[in-house]
Amino acid sequence: MGYDTKFKGILRFTSELTDNQLFKLKTYLGEDCRNHPEWNTINLTYIDLKLSNDNSGLEWNGYQKTYDLDYKIDFVISEMKQSYPDFGLTGELLAQGENIDDRYILKIVDDKIVKERIS
Repeated sequence: MGYDTKFKGILRFTSELTDNQLFKLKTYLGEDCRNHPEWNTINLTYIDLKLSNDNSGLEWNGYQKTYDLDYKIDFVISEMKQSYPDFGLTGELLAQGENIDDRYILKIVDDKIVKERIS
């Protein structure tokens, strides 16, 4: 049981990633934060993101029961910027929950993810 939310869209990289950046980014994607106490991500679960088919950005990996994706995206941005200050994302994800009125957009504003409800 639990609540399902689906996400549509791609958060595009602001510049093409180097092999080193891509390698580091992949160490976060799909990982369970609870298995990495060094990440200091209390209460976060799996980072339900994957590379887009053309490797130009990140998108939802389609897993069920994705929670707190906004916090997970912020975590990935923050971690990547520590090693690669020029790392960035742009764009938005449309989110639709099980309830018809549970819709919102996650969009990048000043290197942070912002959650905007859709009425």
